Amino acid sequence: MNTTPETFSRTFTVEEAAPACDTLARLTGLPKARIKDCMTKGGVWWSRPGRSTSRLRRASTEVKPGERLEINYDPALLALVPAQPELIAKAKHYSIWNKPAGILSQGTRFADHCTLPRLAQALLKARNEPHPVHRLDREARGIMLLAHDGKAAAKLGELFRQGKVEKEYAAIVRGIPDWTDIEVELPLDGKECRSRFHVIQSDPASDMTLLTARIDTGRKHQIRRHLAGLGHPVMGDPRYGRSNARVQELQLVARSLAFTCPFTNAPRQWNVPDLLFPLPE
Repeated sequence: MNTTPETFSRTFTVEEAAPACDTLARLTGLPKARIKDCMTKGGVWWSRPGRSTSRLRRASTEVKPGERLEINYDPALLALVPAQPELIAKAKHYSIWNKPAGILSQGTRFADHCTLPRLAQALLKARNEPHPVHRLDREARGIMLLAHDGKAAAKLGELFRQGKVEKEYAAIVRGIPDWTDIEVELPLDGKECRSRFHVIQSDPASDMTLLTARIDTGRKHQIRRHLAGLGHPVMGDPRYGRSNARVQELQLVARSLAFTCPFTNAPRQWNVPDLLFPLPE
């Protein structure tokens, strides 16, 4: 019989001083080993008077009456073993990474062990977790920039807000477009946004096309939604469009990133390998 607990999210007010792990084990009925695993992977939050709510990772931390503990427990999520990102370049204030598909740009209330910042922190052996300066869909792979502290994050984030960062994506889509270049200005979620697409190569035999994308905004799933709206959904993306799930992995990659470094004033550019096209049978 399967005795694995179901997914749940619960918040408790602490009534007596005790180690956090002991308190949660008593209140939830979960074994301490599972509580510790959930804490280590970012599923437990701690609220104290006068302080902002934060993740609580140390099982031995003593919690006091009046404080609040939130546990978000998902056994399937906690069992995931993330792929390792590739360090492309490391500077004093930031690092450039090739994020694998399936890795999150930032954590959720339930966990953060499958996020790029946490994985990068471990690989860099850094004391503090790096800051994601921008996002990339979980299902996509490619270049991401992480700042090594809050000041660097603010400075690099300003480059994005000012449009001084050049990002280019590549995607394999279903169908053969009747255009070579096109600009889409379709609002998403009530907000203005613009995407520009350029066809690189089409393959009539497979009815697929390789193209590049540039975006001036960063709305959720912007490239995927705009391409689906054009009738050419990204291959491997069953969320948008039809007849585009013939491959297992989303065929979208953040292929290049370029900006003038705000710390050295030197122009910098990084690239990752392109998508394989045509797709193998």
